[in-house]
Amino acid sequence: MTATLRDAHGQALSTTDRASLAAYEHALDLFHSFRTDPVAVLTPVLERDPGFVSGQLLMAGMLLGSFDGQLHGMAKACVDAAAASPQKANEREQSLLAALGAWSGGDVLRANQLLGRHLIDHPRDLFALQLAHLGDLFLGHSFMLRDRVARSLTQWSAEDKGYGYLLGMHAFGLEECNEYARAESVGGRAWELQPHDSWAVHAVAHVCEMQGRTADGIRWLKATQRHWATDSGMAVHNHWHLALMHMAHGDMDAALALYDATVAPAPEAIALNLDDASALLWRFGLRGVDVSQHWQALAARWRLQAAWGSHAFNDVHAVMALAAAGDEGASNAGIAAIADAAWRPGAQAAAAVALPAARGLQAFAAGRYARCVELLLPVLATSSPLGGSHAQRDLLHLTVIEAASRAGDRALVRAMADERAARKAATARSARTEDPAYA
Repeated sequence: MTATLRDAHGQALSTTDRASLAAYEHALDLFHSFRTDPVAVLTPVLERDPGFVSGQLLMAGMLLGSFDGQLHGMAKACVDAAAASPQKANEREQSLLAALGAWSGGDVLRANQLLGRHLIDHPRDLFALQLAHLGDLFLGHSFMLRDRVARSLTQWSAEDKGYGYLLGMHAFGLEECNEYARAESVGGRAWELQPHDSWAVHAVAHVCEMQGRTADGIRWLKATQRHWATDSGMAVHNHWHLALMHMAHGDMDAALALYDATVAPAPEAIALNLDDASALLWRFGLRGVDVSQHWQALAARWRLQAAWGSHAFNDVHAVMALAAAGDEGASNAGIAAIADAAWRPGAQAAAAVALPAARGLQAFAAGRYARCVELLLPVLATSSPLGGSHAQRDLLHLTVIEAASRAGDRALVRAMADERAARKAATARSARTEDPAYA
């Protein structure tokens, strides 16, 4: 009979090998804090012990959670290895196997639903919760970013290892549901418990971004920077936030310097890093900054990296970069791939936004500003299925405003500006009146 070993959160693993368990725990903690490199920690263990079911599932989840289609083949191989293991998977592992099998097969929506049921039965499975949280983000399920974590909170206490990671996820969910004061408080507490939790840092940065508190956001990110700027999977994204805040202050030189130093793709960049690079360069373009040479370099990376049809959010950003670089053929191929992907299980809602969004961004890059407005304006109110955060999807709003301005549609510019001002005023009223703890 296989002995039952448990991880730090009390979850049973079908293995008798304590060395495998120790490496699993190490990789899992790195994954929770987005530090590098949990894959490197786990790889030699799986080479030595390929039948380690939970280890194979952890590797699959980490690869899938990167949302880079190039890694799906590796993830599926891990899922298949877990399914074929001579070690009998326990009930929790079988439940995870079903969810990750759906995900590696291309159905993220079904996987997210299965993870949701799994977490009802296993509320202390922090690995599954983080995967579901990431799935909620890239499916555009804003309320579930908050509520899925809330379902598990009472099963944890502040003394539990990993409790800070739970709070970091909850903070981001609160922010995406516009509960800014709570989000900032919970995110600050999460960071106090685990300073390496770059997800908690990013949740507080989102609060500052949404409330227009860019000076506070810059102070926060710089005060915590030593914990996330290196050896972190969130380094690019948190630097992206910092660049946006400098841009909001009108300091384009500082923002562009951050792009060159920290956001421009490194050799190991995954698709999400390229998304951030594309979104930042696009914002420079909206403000009239010439970044044409940067676009050429980034488009070259997308040509190598794009795994069309895996994730609509990535596809739109790839089309954006290729169109901005003047590669009409490649951007057209990307748009065709988005249309083809609409027929995959669970992809219809995302494609309904991604297709007009990609076409609209392509039209903007080609100088067809009225056409851009025609395509983008109808999807602004229903853009959530594209995935990503409110701050990331705000790029569509900014593009409509600039396209309307360049098309001479003054009425639309005024209407969009009034809408934006009212929204900013509402979020500003919800800002905390006391000095931020990090000031």
